[in-house]
Amino acid sequence: MKRIGLFVLLLLLAALTVACGLVTTGEEAGAKAGQIAEFTPPEGFTADFSMDVGGMLMIGYNRADSSDSSGHLFLIQAPESSGVTTEQLEQSLRDAVASGQESSAVETTTTEEIPVTIRGEAVTATVGTGTSGDNNRTVRVMTVPFTGNGGPALLLYQTDEAEWDQAEVDAFLASFR
Repeated sequence: MKRIGLFVLLLLLAALTVACGLVTTGEEAGAKAGQIAEFTPPEGFTADFSMDVGGMLMIGYNRADSSDSSGHLFLIQAPESSGVTTEQLEQSLRDAVASGQESSAVETTTTEEIPVTIRGEAVTATVGTGTSGDNNRTVRVMTVPFTGNGGPALLLYQTDEAEWDQAEVDAFLASFR
């Protein structure tokens, strides 16, 4: 119930902030990502939007060269003082993606936990596969919790399974600073 309340609050605040200029697109959105962490996006990914609501920051990237639009990455960060857990961040992010781009929402069915290092922090990433709602293709989704510049953060990386390149993913994670 707490998650639903947080999500509803985020949606209401998002609707109000569009008129206030707290939602940015393109290069401005990419610049906002530095408030969470500095990194180099994988080749072909470009910043699509950012939203800053009450210190909760969300950035979305799309793979520009993907013919089926299955390449997405999202970063979300809550303020340190919010007490929001990475589990709540993940649910909020998934809910926001599902409501904002219903056809792109993916529920993973097969998951594995793998140890990774991001920004020098050893964490556990979750990698799973699922079916993309917009094209019924198998996609791979990775979520990585980490400590951002302003509080707890989460990376969600999704791409068509046929386009998954583990070396690219590893280089992407290594680029976080």
